[in-house]
Amino acid sequence: MITVLMGAPASGKTTWLKENKTGFEHIYSTELVRVNRELDVDYYMNMIRAKAVKAADEGKDVIADGTHTITLHRLFWLNLAKRLSIETRLIVFNTPLPLLLMGNSIRTHPCPVNVLVKHHKNMQIAKRLVLREAWNTIENKVRSV
Repeated sequence: MITVLMGAPASGKTTWLKENKTGFEHIYSTELVRVNRELDVDYYMNMIRAKAVKAADEGKDVIADGTHTITLHRLFWLNLAKRLSIETRLIVFNTPLPLLLMGNSIRTHPCPVNVLVKHHKNMQIAKRLVLREAWNTIENKVRSV
């Protein structure tokens, strides 16, 4: 199974991951991109994707913890699952902007506000687009203020 978490920064994805992981799955996480501003992002993303592909190829479940508000980022996982004939699950974190801003403000390494707002806007489009994508299941997580 490939489980993809989709939501703006500070929407609750990593909290969900911590509460729901079993310890036997491969965790793909883009959090280091936010935490380490000096990171070679392209190299890092290619490396963690390659590790996730290897894990899925070896039959491990994968949980992808990232914003995934861009269609191509979601399609990466759908194409991998299709190639390996494995199930997919998309978990959509539809968190209101005021709650995102509040949650982001108390993080040790906050996301730049303009990036957070951009992802929130992308989410409004993405949550409609995913209905046309080939996910086996889609779960919605709605947080209120």
